[in-house]
Amino acid sequence: MNAPVLDTRAHVALSTEPDLFKTVSSHWPSGVAVVTTTADDGSLHGLTMSAVIALSLDPMQFLISVDRKSNTLPVLKATRRFCINFLSKEQRNVCMTFASKAEDKFASVGYRLSKMGLPVIDGSMSCINCDVNSIIPSGDHEIMIGDVRDIEHFGGEPLIHFKRTFHTTVSA
Repeated sequence: MNAPVLDTRAHVALSTEPDLFKTVSSHWPSGVAVVTTTADDGSLHGLTMSAVIALSLDPMQFLISVDRKSNTLPVLKATRRFCINFLSKEQRNVCMTFASKAEDKFASVGYRLSKMGLPVIDGSMSCINCDVNSIIPSGDHEIMIGDVRDIEHFGGEPLIHFKRTFHTTVSA
């Protein structure tokens, strides 16, 4: 018979303050991606995000979470397709460009179009093209589940966001 596990940590009163929520969230390391899409008029759109999750293997699906205030959200909802570009450690500037509200985010970034016509950012470690399977409103975001249609992997080391700064992997 197993002995019960005793929790010896001090209990802290719970707070629902947004600043504390952000601080705690920032202490969870995540990779950085740029999600891109092409509008029906041919214009290119994209945004930086860390809310990217491999959701399912069968069928292969990824989940992204997009802020409702994002200028890219209406295009994603209209086209119902996106490309997840997993950024490499050399792409901090790409991350910051796509995190901005700049008009033409692609002006200073090398890219090509995938088989699906979606922007693949030069230097990314991998890219995954998806068709939107479903959209789920939740809080101040829209959760999009994408069915994987194409994957390309180029290799490299990831750009990681942790405690509101950028990091890279280090061998232990």
